[in-house]
Amino acid sequence: MKQPIMNRVLYALVPSLMLAVYMFGWKVLAVILASNLFGGITEYLFIRNKKGGKVTMACFVTSTLVAMTLPPTIPLWMAAVAAIVSIAFGKMVFGGFGTNPFNPAILGRTFVYVAFPQQMTVSWLKPYMLSDFPGGLLRWTGASELMTSATILGQFRLGQPVTYGFLDSFFGFIPGSIGESSAILIILAGIYLILTKTAKWQPMVATTISILIFNFIFYPKENPLFLLVTGGALFGIVYMTTDPVSQAKGKIAIWIYGFLIGFLTIYIRRFSLFAEGFMFALLLTNAFMPIIEYALDKYLPKEQKA
Repeated sequence: MKQPIMNRVLYALVPSLMLAVYMFGWKVLAVILASNLFGGITEYLFIRNKKGGKVTMACFVTSTLVAMTLPPTIPLWMAAVAAIVSIAFGKMVFGGFGTNPFNPAILGRTFVYVAFPQQMTVSWLKPYMLSDFPGGLLRWTGASELMTSATILGQFRLGQPVTYGFLDSFFGFIPGSIGESSAILIILAGIYLILTKTAKWQPMVATTISILIFNFIFYPKENPLFLLVTGGALFGIVYMTTDPVSQAKGKIAIWIYGFLIGFLTIYIRRFSLFAEGFMFALLLTNAFMPIIEYALDKYLPKEQKA
């Protein structure tokens, strides 16, 4: 099923994917393909008996997004599991496209994060740098000696010296998940999505402001911008908070939505055992929003209207 808006989301992901191939090798593309293949099969199995039922482009957006939240070292079968969970339990059990209360890509990512912590949190590839040209363009994956024990957020969590700086995170070339490395490419993608009216700017801005505020509160000695561009939060701000189905509805609700995501992200990072908090924050906020929207519609109906 053709969905021009979904196509534009895929276009926005291309630069980050190309950089990931350079930094981590062609296995990155195999992870994307495995996720899309099994995501597409899963949706097809649910809709095959429906009249005119076709796999939607939204399925491939979800499958690509969940794949890009995974480490480049992830076994291909785990990428397939992430996509299956995203489509089956994130969308289809709720009725399919347009009915899911939770962000499906984040649901799939959270499942494999909890189910396979060793593969998701322990070992990370050190990326090929510009000076290593052609880097991963001529390699399946990084060599074994390129394994590193922690991402930047992991180093913060473990109290280790941080081996990368703000500019490294901003321009890319840091260990991390496939799609999160380059903040500048994610920001440019966000601008593209806003200008093409593919995504709303309000959830992006609300979540960004909230994360900066609570970075300053919970990490007063650290640069709040550095913590913003480190980890998966920025990727989530641009691609996950703007999901047209699971995001908040209404002018006031959408700002509360972004505020809650930002607060919970930093709170979880600071006080839980998990180095990354965005995925849990978004799912919790998705769960809270229906009752918040109900209260706003009941007591502030005029202010809620978009």
